[in-house]
Parts: sequence; structure tokens; C-alpha cells
Amino acid sequence: LASALGVGVLFSSIPLILFQGSITLLAFVFGDLFNEAIINDLSATGGVLLAGIGFNLLRLLKIEVSNMLPAILYAILFSYINTLLTAAV
Repeated sequence: LASALGVGVLFSSIPLILFQGSITLLAFVFGDLFNEAIINDLSATGGVLLAGIGFNLLRLLKIEVSNMLPAILYAILFSYINTLLTAAV
């Protein structure tokens, strides 16, 4: 890829490393806050979003996946509330 597109590929790796590194660092810092139920709910939500992207790529359906991104935050919130309510019982 770099031989075809030149030195721009090298420079484009810098923001990519910063972005993915920040995600990894945040996951490391906040990893203890997420229990198994929250991680499962996040995985399910991400799977639904990925399915929407797949439908868009195959041109089977037109799904606005970007409008569904807040579902990730809602999945965390509702799963945390569910964990608190089931622990109180």
C-alpha cells in the first residue's frame, strides 16, 4: 500500500496509533468498572451495529448506523441499572 500511495500512508498511521492507543488506554483504566453482564450487552449492541453495516454494504437495507451509536452508551447505562436492581433483590 505504501509503495502505491507514497509517504502519506506513513503519516496517516500517526493519528491511527493515537486514536487506537487512547481507546486501549481507556479500556485499561475503566476495565474494572465493567462486569461480565455489561461486556456481554456491549458485545450484543456492537453485533447489531455491525449487522447494520453489513446490510448497508450488501445494499440489502438502508440503515443509518451512525444514528444508532448512542445505543452503546444506553447499553452500558441500562446494564448497569439492571445490575444494581438485581443486586438489591
